[in-house]
Amino acid sequence: MGMYDGPVIDAFLHTPWMGGEDPADPRGDRFDWSGDPRLQRVMHTFRHDDASGSPAAAIDAPALRRAMDAAGVERVVLPAKIYYRASEKSVVAVHRQLESMCANEDAGDSMKWACSLVPPESGPGTYWDFMQNPRLIAAESMRPGIAGVHITPSPWATPPNHKWYYPAYAACVERKLPLLAYVGAPGPLWPMDPNDPSHLDEVALAFPDLTIIAHHIGDPWIDIAIRLAARHPNFYICTSAWSPKAYPRELLAFLKGGWHGTRGCDKVVFASDYPLLDMQRVVRDLRQLDLTEAQLRRFAYENACELFWRRGAGNS
Repeated sequence: MGMYDGPVIDAFLHTPWMGGEDPADPRGDRFDWSGDPRLQRVMHTFRHDDASGSPAAAIDAPALRRAMDAAGVERVVLPAKIYYRASEKSVVAVHRQLESMCANEDAGDSMKWACSLVPPESGPGTYWDFMQNPRLIAAESMRPGIAGVHITPSPWATPPNHKWYYPAYAACVERKLPLLAYVGAPGPLWPMDPNDPSHLDEVALAFPDLTIIAHHIGDPWIDIAIRLAARHPNFYICTSAWSPKAYPRELLAFLKGGWHGTRGCDKVVFASDYPLLDMQRVVRDLRQLDLTEAQLRRFAYENACELFWRRGAGNS
């Protein structure tokens, strides 16, 4: 097997470091936890600052384009990532920044974005408006460049099979927007259980037309994630936040072969979580994986192209 030199799509970037911010309209995905002992403990493995302790510099569209060119990446997806309590206004502020990046003249059709939900509020006095997020999805689905909807169950302490999500899932199906769901033990000290991919089995059964993309692979539940990808036609695994050199052996075996008649290379999507991982290094290691050229093309490019660029999601 030779080195793959074909096209690559990076299907999941780490967006709190992407784009600018309007001081009058602050984003809901950026936090300064320097004076908060609890957040410092939670986030000790996952930092948003540089080596000096200052806030990390934001990456604009031209800088992202340069990183893509240096890595040989043709297209990218920028999902909104909301970790803590946020208002709808502050969530939408994130969306507008990502949309603006994707609409930049340097982007062309090479960048798409995914919206978030407004996080659930917890506590006995909470009265949820179950239709808030379906209304948000309906509005955002009309915006240029949208490619999906992203959820973060673990930091929200709400597993993805909770009834709170279901109206939003229905809106995703109606709007033909894939769902990107965070799975696997989180690096920050959030509870693990909400990120167990087995919760998504119930979701896939209840919404067979919903495309589910389980990002961050799902460790330590790799076997479950693989079985879900083989079991459900519209369930995929995304390799964000993992170097190809560290892919679990179960995932590599799935990519090389399959499980119960399902080809693994058809059900796995490549991503880096740049800039948390170096895009150039991750793509270099991707190209050297012990897979056939056809398998690598499916995994590195074609699956993401079909999911985000050819399904007619949102406005192109």
